[in-house]
Amino acid sequence: MPDAPHKPYPTPFESGNHNQTTTLAQCTAFYETLAAGFPHVLQFFKIGTSDGGLPIHAGVVSADGQFEREQIKRDRRPVFFNNNGIHPGEPEGVDGCMALVRDFCTQPRRLAALGHTVFLFIAVYNVDGCRDRNTTSRVNQVGPESFGFRGNGRHLDLNRDFIKCDSLEAQAFNRFFCAWDPDVMVDTHTSNGADYGYTMTLIHTQTDK
Repeated sequence: MPDAPHKPYPTPFESGNHNQTTTLAQCTAFYETLAAGFPHVLQFFKIGTSDGGLPIHAGVVSADGQFEREQIKRDRRPVFFNNNGIHPGEPEGVDGCMALVRDFCTQPRRLAALGHTVFLFIAVYNVDGCRDRNTTSRVNQVGPESFGFRGNGRHLDLNRDFIKCDSLEAQAFNRFFCAWDPDVMVDTHTSNGADYGYTMTLIHTQTDK
């Protein structure tokens, strides 16, 4: 992510020493500010409540100000979905999405590059874990200084709950995902301290299964 102290609406990562990640309150306030300032680009709204009683928020970015889901479907517009923070101790996607949406809002050329594609995102999926920050649960991971916890408010791993939907989070996700039916989904994770040989790892669907 580029340095951006001179940019409007810097993220906590950009404003610090690049070893910080956003808190849940900072993230929510960041998107609410952008949505209020750029209502023709971004809509930000609640899609459910966590097991810990916290709101889960999502956003929609559109280059032409069209946010109505049914109209987007009728127009057969591509929908790209970015899910962030399922494991809040792996927060790069959360911070990166904040910067990307900020750039969509403040840089007309970046927004125009979307064309007819609609960018859909969940700001932080595991909001309970993002709230419950610590500095010790990922000792083999290099940074950030403090980070969220893997489990939700009931200590469930949301990355193992898409089928059973025991958690309120997974139930909200199921409703949201099925309603939008995105064409592409990216679920952002981090290496969790493993010694990978590459900066980015792409894991695709196992077609043999």
